[in-house]
Amino acid sequence: MMLTVSEAFDKFSSRLEITETEEKAASRRQQDIRALLGDTFAIDDDFLTGSYRRETKTKPLRDVDIMIVLADRDYLDRHPRNVLADVEAALAPNYGQNRVEPDRRAVRVDFDVVGDVTGLDVVSFDVVPAFADDVNYLIPDDVLGEWISTNPKVHAEKATAANQAFAKQWKPLVKMIKSWNGQHGNPIDPSFLIEVMALDIMTGPWGSDRPRELRQFFATAHDRIDERWRDPAGLGPDISDTLHDTPGALEAARTALRAAEQTCTRAIQLQSSGRIGEALDTWQGLFGSAFAKS
Repeated sequence: MMLTVSEAFDKFSSRLEITETEEKAASRRQQDIRALLGDTFAIDDDFLTGSYRRETKTKPLRDVDIMIVLADRDYLDRHPRNVLADVEAALAPNYGQNRVEPDRRAVRVDFDVVGDVTGLDVVSFDVVPAFADDVNYLIPDDVLGEWISTNPKVHAEKATAANQAFAKQWKPLVKMIKSWNGQHGNPIDPSFLIEVMALDIMTGPWGSDRPRELRQFFATAHDRIDERWRDPAGLGPDISDTLHDTPGALEAARTALRAAEQTCTRAIQLQSSGRIGEALDTWQGLFGSAFAKS
């Protein structure tokens, strides 16, 4: 039986929620990684962070962030890539060199391998080495060649406050927008930029209409994508630096956001004219198969 548009959005939102099984898988991976790194490093603390902790992570669980707070502060006197290389060297013997790769600020561990059944729960982890810095943390940035300051607690607090102020619809809508982003080749990079923009765009009283809120986000994001979007904690480089520093990235993001706004407008018009099936087809074209029609 065909769903109404409201029912379809309810189902879509539910499908984006992380299940208990997935939470247990993430916890298990975290413990395994901590144990492996504990053989090489003195570790003061470790915790899941990023969009997973902010409850804005989409599925499948890809690039789940785990912050490993190290005790050996001698690394801070060296180029950040040194700690990334040492984390890679500690993890590669267990997971395989082809599944462990250093990135700008983390070491990625992939589990998306044929025959690795547990990998269906969590596709990959980003292992972020860090050092305590009063209430903040210092993490490596291989591109800048610097140690940058961050505070994931502040990020989580702002996301929670935004969600409460938006009738608890802010996080579900952010997940939907991130799902769109992944479905269309990640024109907004990093995906955290979506959250940062949403903190400023999706404010005020909740209008109780997800299609129109989504259209408004895409329209405003299109108009403001050129701006320099700062870290919500007021630390480190701009969150939008990748878009500004990558040739063609801003134009690609602008084009994708305009197309998304136009698709939302078309879907809303189809619904208003009673053509529900076509409206659902249009929404599914925007979000992919996770947006069910029945």
